[in-house]
Formats: sequence, C-alpha cells, structure tokens
Amino acid sequence: MREHPQFAEDIDLLALEMLGDEDCGPLREHLEGCGACRARYEEARALGAMLAIAAPPANPPARVRQRLLAQLDAQREPGKPARQPEAARAAESGYREAAGRPVFWHSSNLGWAIATLVILAVTAMLSEQYRRAENEIRNLQTELAGSQNELERTKAVVDLLHATDTVRVKLMSGTAPWPWPEGKVYYHPKEGLLFVASNMPPVEAGKVYQLWYVPEHGSPQSAGVFAPDVHGNATLMSPPSSKSMVPRAFAVTIERAGGSPEPTGPEVLTGAE
Repeated sequence: MREHPQFAEDIDLLALEMLGDEDCGPLREHLEGCGACRARYEEARALGAMLAIAAPPANPPARVRQRLLAQLDAQREPGKPARQPEAARAAESGYREAAGRPVFWHSSNLGWAIATLVILAVTAMLSEQYRRAENEIRNLQTELAGSQNELERTKAVVDLLHATDTVRVKLMSGTAPWPWPEGKVYYHPKEGLLFVASNMPPVEAGKVYQLWYVPEHGSPQSAGVFAPDVHGNATLMSPPSSKSMVPRAFAVTIERAGGSPEPTGPEVLTGAE
C-alpha cells in the first residue's frame, strides 16, 4: 500500500494542528481508509511531539498562522502551479531523511545521548580524581602519624637526657677483638631508658642482641631486643618499667630471635653505676 502524495502536506499540517477546519474533515475520512497515509500521520505526530519536547515552548503570533494558511490556500487554487517555498522544501527533505533513520537518532534523542556521554565521562573523571585524593589523604595521614611518632620519640629522648637524676651507665666488652663493642645506657625510672651502641658485630641468623636490667636483688629483667646496622650501630628506646626496681647494672647477651625471658646466651656487654 502506497501513500498518496497529494495529501502529504495536509497530513503534516494536520499532525501539527495547523490545517484549516474546512480541510480536516475530508482528510480524516481519507486517513480512516488509507493505512499508508495514517502511518505517515502517526509518524508526523511522533516527530512533532519530539520537537515540542526538544524546543522551548513558544506561541507564534496569530497573524503568522493566518499568513501561512493563506499562502497554502493560494497554492491550492485551480490553475496555479503548486510552488513549494525553499524553507518548506528543506523541511520536507529533512523530514524524509529523518523518517528513513531509526527514531532514536532524531536530533532531540541525539542531544540526550551526547549529554549522557558527557555526564558519564565527567563522572568517571571525578571518580578518578576522588580516588587519587583519597590515596593522597591516606599517604599524608601515614606520614603525619610517622612524624608525630618521631616527634614524640625525640621529645622523650630530650626529656630523658635533660633530667637531672637520669642514670648514665657505660657498657664495655674486654673479650671481643678491637674495635671493642661498647654502649651507653641513659635510665630514668619515670622517663624510661635509652641505649646507644657502636662497633657491635653482626649476629648469626635466628639470633638477636638483648638488653637486661640487673637489679640489686632478683633476676635480670629484659629491656628489649635490637639488631645493629651494617656499621655496627644500634639504638633501643624502652618505656618506663612497670616493675618497681633500681637496676644495679646492665648487660647485653645474644639470644634467640624474639628474645628470651631470662639470659641464656653469651654476655657481650656489661656495665654498672
């Protein structure tokens, strides 16, 4: 079934509700019996609805509508060739081209598709920026925590060294080859303990150095374990002991990895007040 080209223009005008009342009746009767023209009418209505959504609402002046209807009536006068204005031909050409494409690719839908792609791209970019910002914040928090710990450690060392009643004990070894290992203990019952060592030989795998409090009475108490660097230097910082005791001396032994509850290995350094 084919369309009737003589009704094409009137069908478009009827879909846009711009057809004069005298022409509406015959055309509607024709549409009831012609499936092809009725399909064109439904497509024109759908296109008009999409254009209405895509474009901002506007009410044309009444004189514009009257002038357009007058021009259409003049073109349908007997003996006068139907002349189609350039703008109307361009509009009809555009309509036929659009009718041959899927409805999705009409200009209004294309605009929404582009807007959706832009939104998705911006969302992805913002998500990536947010992820990077979160990583930077976590890194800064870690650095800040490390700096805070280092600051607290430095303050504890300064307080310990400047306390007037801090005990200073030097630890020596007379049995190791030169340069002899040596260390120094700075001890305060309320400020804790700082041990600094030098010339410490490396220990075999699975072994560590362990520092001990040696009290006047009772068994030695561990002050912590440590391992020297490649130059033989080592530092150990211990908080104040929870046990009430006054150390008589300090000692360093070699123990198994993780430390021992009591001295079992060879004694490397010793020192007393």
